[in-house]
Amino acid sequence: MDGYAAEAVAACVTQFCVCGEVAEEGAGLMVETLRRAAPAASAGITANPTEEALEELKVSLRRLLATLLDRALGIALDKVETLATSFDEIAARGGVPVSALFGGLRAKLQGRSPIWGAIRGAFAALSPGVKALVIIVLVLALLLLPVTVVLLLLALIVFAIWAAVRAGSQGQN
Repeated sequence: MDGYAAEAVAACVTQFCVCGEVAEEGAGLMVETLRRAAPAASAGITANPTEEALEELKVSLRRLLATLLDRALGIALDKVETLATSFDEIAARGGVPVSALFGGLRAKLQGRSPIWGAIRGAFAALSPGVKALVIIVLVLALLLLPVTVVLLLLALIVFAIWAAVRAGSQGQN
């Protein structure tokens, strides 16, 4: 690389600096590498220092690319988080059906059961009083389940006795 090309590249890289200060460590290293390479190439020194400078340039370019990718991905992740926050706000204001829908979608995207996610989303949108009522009903249902089973069995026994008595009375006629 001749002195003119190295200075041109260094000027281009300097454009990535903010207010005269180097924005990233990699960019500063690249500018210094290019400035050191320019006099070496014009003075006619052997290829070895130039190869060193080119290696430093490659390393600097890799660092610069990594920094640019890191910033681009950071911006993209911030936008996704903003979008998720706005969906949460819509779900909070949209009531139980919208919360159930978003809960199901969120669970599906995370690889979980969308039905369970919809139930959790709907439950999250309920007011504290309604949540307490649902919990009380579920607890009572669990406590009264054995009583319900016993009553069902008694009803079946009564029905069986009634059916047997009716069948016996029809057989005598």
